[in-house]
Amino acid sequence: MNTQNKTLHKPLIDKETLNFGFTGFGLIGGSIAHSLRNLYPSSYITAYNYYVTKPHPKLEIAKKDGVLSEISTSLKDFSKCDVIFLCAPVMTNVSYLKQLAPYIKKDCIITDVGSVKGNIYKAALELGLSYNFIGGHPMTGSEKTGYNNSDASLLEGAYYILTPTVDTPKEFTDWMAGFVKASGSYCEIMDYITHDLITAAISHCPHVIASSLVNLVALHDKDGIYGRLAAGGFKDITRISSSSPEMWQNICLTNSGCITNFLGEYIKSLEDIKNAIASNDSEKIIKFFETAKEYRDNL
Repeated sequence: MNTQNKTLHKPLIDKETLNFGFTGFGLIGGSIAHSLRNLYPSSYITAYNYYVTKPHPKLEIAKKDGVLSEISTSLKDFSKCDVIFLCAPVMTNVSYLKQLAPYIKKDCIITDVGSVKGNIYKAALELGLSYNFIGGHPMTGSEKTGYNNSDASLLEGAYYILTPTVDTPKEFTDWMAGFVKASGSYCEIMDYITHDLITAAISHCPHVIASSLVNLVALHDKDGIYGRLAAGGFKDITRISSSSPEMWQNICLTNSGCITNFLGEYIKSLEDIKNAIASNDSEKIIKFFETAKEYRDNL
């Protein structure tokens, strides 16, 4: 971790114990909660049990671990929270935002961790929560999912994007930026439109492309020989296709314009290199790989 990021900004609310709330408590939510517990040892952390009528096994483990202070079956309990993290799939986060709206106190920060910012930004404005809301996107993760794979170290060295609304107070954004930096992440602040364009190109489309390639190979793999011989390049570029199907369905449905526009450009680039290969255009082929190598080597 970069040691210069370890100093937290002064807490927004001047008291020893801050109250944090979580809806959704998988890989990302759990990792943020671990980090909060490390940074604010005396904090009170509540997670919502959407099962309501029965215990949530992962939440029970988190409470036993000492990460959670309370498991709640009522969103009314979030009225005491100073900061609320929405850590469910992007469409579910909007639903939680609507359900929480009546209970959010005036000085509460509410943020999310979704990979799409436009839909929840607009929902916050419509619900009259533009003062409280700050979009958040920790650009980290793993093909492994769930609380059992969560850890504070998942945030270290990652970029964490914040997208405040036009009404978000500076001190709210400062607190969030302070937490992001203290967790070991690099903070980037931008508008939601820019965020969704960038993530379509560097995150959403790569997942679509990887999954498309896997599905195509699976279609040809009648006797399992493709799978047995798959190694190196195939495994490297398709690893991300093991991520949650529900999460990626939500992302595609909520950032469809940016994704389809970029996929259109990508399909055109595939057609160009396909034609170059078909016509044995050695100059175009070498340029294609050289350009890609140069940009990738500089990342």
